[in-house]
Amino acid sequence: MELRYFLPRADLRQFVRAYYYFSTETPSIQPLCAELGNIRVLLNGGGVLSTPNGENHKISQAFLIGPTLGAYTMAADAGTRVFGVGIRPQGWGMLIGMEADEAADQVIDLSAFAGGRAATHIEAIRCARDFDTMATAADRFFSNLLAMRRRELNSYPQALEKWLMDPNEPGLDALVTAMDVSRRQTDRLAKKFFGASPKFLQRKYRALRAADRVRSGAENWMDAAGQGFYDQSHFIKEFRSFIGVTPKQFITNQAELISEIQMRRRQKQPDFFLGSL
Repeated sequence: MELRYFLPRADLRQFVRAYYYFSTETPSIQPLCAELGNIRVLLNGGGVLSTPNGENHKISQAFLIGPTLGAYTMAADAGTRVFGVGIRPQGWGMLIGMEADEAADQVIDLSAFAGGRAATHIEAIRCARDFDTMATAADRFFSNLLAMRRRELNSYPQALEKWLMDPNEPGLDALVTAMDVSRRQTDRLAKKFFGASPKFLQRKYRALRAADRVRSGAENWMDAAGQGFYDQSHFIKEFRSFIGVTPKQFITNQAELISEIQMRRRQKQPDFFLGSL
């Protein structure tokens, strides 16, 4: 298995968290943790994605997978190679032009939202001879989308992002105050950009922070869990729901790909948790 990460062009990084390349020479079944959203371009091979809503999707040439509301599974055939793009919450309005909750747990053909423009750029990525050329082709694609949707830029809720990144997990009242809009509007904006309600998103971030602590060598479940879990049973249940395996399984090779993804994103991105969902 090979996994590489590349940063997009500087002016795209608030919308696109990273480009990545995945390949496997042998058949591979891997759990994947809950994420924000990805575009994936199949270069070779194939496989099946089993999304949290119980649906199985054969991997097509190019597709968008919306924010996943729980852990899911990828079964990749031998020889599979994929170029992927991680979409940040701000990228949903600016690049995708679709509300995140509409795409949650969905696998959507790339041309369904990008039309003919997508086909040209997909072909450029698939025909590229090296990773840098793939990233350059992706930069051109997103630059074109960005130029079309600049008017969406000022609508992104920075206060919501800051609230989710806070390891102290402030309450919902603190978020509503910071947003300076009604509770109903706060909920709507969370679903538009992140795909779910604030309280659900806070659960996801809590589990991902715990996974990072497990990977970093937390000595016991309480050190790994941090705040917000009632007891060990609650911790394990939430961990498995959003990460796809138990904490014990996470530190074995059963979660090799998740752990590798976490480590490489941490190396590339200081705002790791925002990019990891």
